[in-house]
Amino acid sequence: MNQKKNSVKLIITVCVLIVVVIGIVKSGALEYLKDRQKLEILIKSLGVWGPIVYIGLYAIVTTTCISVLPLTLAGGLIFGAVMGIVYTAIGAGLGLSLSFLIARYIARKPIEEKFGNTEVFKKINEGVKNDGWFILATTRLLPIFPFGIQNYVYGLTPISFIQYSLLSTIFILPGTSVFVLLAGAVASGDMKTAVKMSILASLIFFGLTIITKIIAKKSKKNS
Repeated sequence: MNQKKNSVKLIITVCVLIVVVIGIVKSGALEYLKDRQKLEILIKSLGVWGPIVYIGLYAIVTTTCISVLPLTLAGGLIFGAVMGIVYTAIGAGLGLSLSFLIARYIARKPIEEKFGNTEVFKKINEGVKNDGWFILATTRLLPIFPFGIQNYVYGLTPISFIQYSLLSTIFILPGTSVFVLLAGAVASGDMKTAVKMSILASLIFFGLTIITKIIAKKSKKNS
């Protein structure tokens, strides 16, 4: 009975994803994702709906494993540093959470078949069992494994959804903030504000570099 329910869930999920992909292709949205300027114009033209569309788009792109860098930069340029970080964090958090839930509850079997025997899964699964939340810090702050794939792989591990979702969103903030701040500095038009944002982005990047080195050393000692 459970197997039948899971099969129905999988079929529904696949159908929904196919419809979404076809809709994105037909609407020409892929062109917007490739061209940051077009994306900026589109979101700005939506007025008060802009942030909602941006967050939704960010979440969807995150689940597809496509690079979110163009969207991240667009967020800083359109909304500025502070709100750009806020909207980007919400979109990323929703996207990585959705990927996790799909892997755990909806399409576990095909995802397990695809990634269950990979080094990515083995190391992350072992890390969750031995180090708990520390593996999240390691994989989110260090570019060890592809971000999009991680989101699905974590759904196959025993980590709790709340811990994964909350800590993942926190740990991706430093790296995300750097790009949003730099984009916000360009968009500000005010030299003093641009300099302040650039300095802040540089300090975050510097701090991130130190933290990743510490994590890398600890990871080597534990291995």
